[in-house]
Formats: sequence, C-alpha cells, structure tokens
Amino acid sequence: MSTPLRDEYRRARRLFAESRVPLLVVALGAGMVCALAVVFAKILDNVLDGDGVTAWDLPVSRWCAEHREPVLTTVMRALTEVGNPPVLAALTAAAMVVVMVRGRSLAPVVLGAFAFGGYLMMVVTVKLAVERPRPPLPERAIAANGSSFPSGHAAGVAAVALVSVWLITREGPKRRWIRAIAWTTAFVLIAAVGFSRVYLGVHYPSDIVAGWVLGAGWAGVLFVAGTAATPLWRGHSLGRRHCRP
Repeated sequence: MSTPLRDEYRRARRLFAESRVPLLVVALGAGMVCALAVVFAKILDNVLDGDGVTAWDLPVSRWCAEHREPVLTTVMRALTEVGNPPVLAALTAAAMVVVMVRGRSLAPVVLGAFAFGGYLMMVVTVKLAVERPRPPLPERAIAANGSSFPSGHAAGVAAVALVSVWLITREGPKRRWIRAIAWTTAFVLIAAVGFSRVYLGVHYPSDIVAGWVLGAGWAGVLFVAGTAATPLWRGHSLGRRHCRP
C-alpha cells in the first residue's frame, strides 16, 4: 500500500474510532428501510392483482371528485406544484446550500443530490414496469400523463423533505422547538402534496401511499449511509484539516 493510501486508511480508522459511530442508529435505520421495502412490495402486489388496498382507490377518487370546492381546488393546484421535479430540484439545492454553509462540508450536498436523483430514477423505473392507468378522465381536475403508480410527487417530496430537514437540523439550530417545527412542517408538506394528487384526480390513494413509502425508504437509505459516513465528512470539512492530537 502506497504512503498516501496508508495515511488515508489510518486517518479514516482514527476518525471512526474517535467518533464512535452510533451503530445502533445505523441498525435501526437499516431495519426501517427493510420494513418499508416489505410494505412497498405488498402494495405493488395489491396493485398488480387488483385487490387489497386498491379496493378503496376508485371510491375515494370518486368521492374527492364529487366534493371539490373552487377555492380548495385552487389551493390544491398550487400545492401540487411543490412535487414537480424542477421545484424539488430548486428546493433541494437551496437546502443543501444552507447545510454546506453551516456545516462547511460538501458531503451533505452529495446526499441531497442522491436524494433527488435517486427517487427520480426509482419512480421512473417502477412506472415503466407497472404502467398503471391513471384515474378516469372525468375525475381529473388537472392534466397528467404517464403511469399512475407510484406517485412521483409523493415520493419526491417525501425523499427530499426528509433528507433536507434531517441534514439542516443536524447542522443547524440545536433548540428542540425549532427542530420540532422543521419536522412538523416536513410531514405536513408530505401529507398535503400527497392529498392534493388524489383530490385533483390524477392518482389513486394506493399510488400516494406507495410513493410515500418509496420516498421514505430512499431517505432511510441515505440516513444510514450518511450516519455511517459522518466521521469521514467531518474529517473533510471545508476550510478545516483534521490533525493528529
């Protein structure tokens, strides 16, 4: 092993030893990801077989279509735009700039890029594989193309919001009430965007739940990876050098 590689290896071992990576947190995160994968597989099986949770899809979609109100429809149209990929990309970039400035590290930015790019690739792949038709045209309040399952808006907002808030609260304010507000805002936004897709008639409820599960699962993967790699990115903080004690 060359000297630079040997030094890098020793530095990595020292950082991990000093930081004591919370292995329990990593293990719990991995368990959560596995559980979400099982849930997603079950929903997918229901969609392919047309049973289980899908029994509620058409009744709920029709109920929403029959109970639309002009003002609420306007609000839902505006809210659903948050889940569009260009908007999510802008929100991700803004959040990662905040994290990079506060944490003086490029590693969280990489996690943010993976959050956005990863969810998009998974959603496109599953959509092409499943090709589920969207709800009937008479029930739609806005135009929508492509496969219905899973909801890309639901998956994207879940993945980006969860990863962004985790990184911001990790590097940002330490006051619990500020963190509580940040997490509450994220969950409310995730729920609201998901509901807007069903309300506007472009997705079935099972599409939304599957999107939430997919996005949360991907966020969980990045949480596990980010937690495990924390010593390395702390050691490569911008404007700092890790020196031997």
